[in-house]
Amino acid sequence: MKDRILEPGIIEDRELAEYYSLMAQRYMTIPCKRVLKRIMAKGIEKGKAMDVGTGPGIFPIFISKAIPEIQFKGIDLSPIMVDLARRNAGMAGIGQRIEFEVGSAYSLPVEDHSLDLLLCINTIHHLDHPVDFFNEVARSLKEGGAFVIVDFHRDTSSIFIWIFNLFWKFFFGKHPKAKRGFLDSVYSSYTVEECRVFLGQSRLRDWKLYTRTVEMWIESMVHERRREL
Repeated sequence: MKDRILEPGIIEDRELAEYYSLMAQRYMTIPCKRVLKRIMAKGIEKGKAMDVGTGPGIFPIFISKAIPEIQFKGIDLSPIMVDLARRNAGMAGIGQRIEFEVGSAYSLPVEDHSLDLLLCINTIHHLDHPVDFFNEVARSLKEGGAFVIVDFHRDTSSIFIWIFNLFWKFFFGKHPKAKRGFLDSVYSSYTVEECRVFLGQSRLRDWKLYTRTVEMWIESMVHERRREL
């Protein structure tokens, strides 16, 4: 297993950001449906939600259309991505129902215990201090609030990495600066055990962690436990 290699930082290249936005709109429907399924399993039908590291806003836009009573705010460190997310929301006809702004995972722009739902999709591998982020999640969520956090894990099978890299090159790798996008993200991600340690050191509670091929999912358990009672 490779040592962690930091991925290049904030996307400041508008052409590359536009390309990622277009490809995400074209090919991310299935990942969006998977996240939506987990949200619905937790009984979330309304309330305040935040998407951390929103990129071009694909996930909150998709979920806002599926669950209209959710009020989403998406944040990202890249002003270009925030601009594209606002544009995408407007084109989807929900520009007035969803908010995007520049913001950091280490200082979420919400009051204490105010969120019903927090999403963070493929962003953890960008963070050098995941414990600080998990503490922010704990601070921001209401008691019993739900979270769905997804990222890669670099201790996945090399066979899976090879297969998914082929898919990436086919669907996303046509731009010269995007060809290594998947490998850069995987090699900068944390292992499952590293994430377990980070979570254990944080104030975030009632979490479960599991893997799906190259992905690592971290979810809240409270809502699902209550539904079983």
